[in-house]
Amino acid sequence: MRRFRTGDQVVVRDATSMFHTRTQGYMRGHLGTVVEDRPEWVIPEDEAWGRDEDGRHEPFYVVRFQQTELWPDYAGSDIDTLESEFSERWLEPATKENRST
Repeated sequence: MRRFRTGDQVVVRDATSMFHTRTQGYMRGHLGTVVEDRPEWVIPEDEAWGRDEDGRHEPFYVVRFQQTELWPDYAGSDIDTLESEFSERWLEPATKENRST
C-alpha cells in the first residue's frame, strides 16, 4: 500500500546519505505537493551498486515545490514551480506546523 496520494503535502527528509541518492540537498527539509505516483522501483542507493535484481524496492512520487519555498530570495514569479522524483523513504507527511494554508 502506498503511503502518499496525489495532492498530499509532504516534506523531504533532511537526512544525510553516505551513498548515491537522487535526493538533492537543496530540497531536503522543504514542503511540496505530490503530483504523480510512479511505479515501484529499486531505490537509487541500491541501484548505484548494481543491485537491480535484489535491491530494496519502493514506490516513487513526483513532488512539486514552489520555487519561493526552495529559495526564499528567488527573484522569479511567485507561481514558478520545480518538480522532482523521490523514493518513498525520503518523504514524510506534512504536519500542521509546516503545512501551507
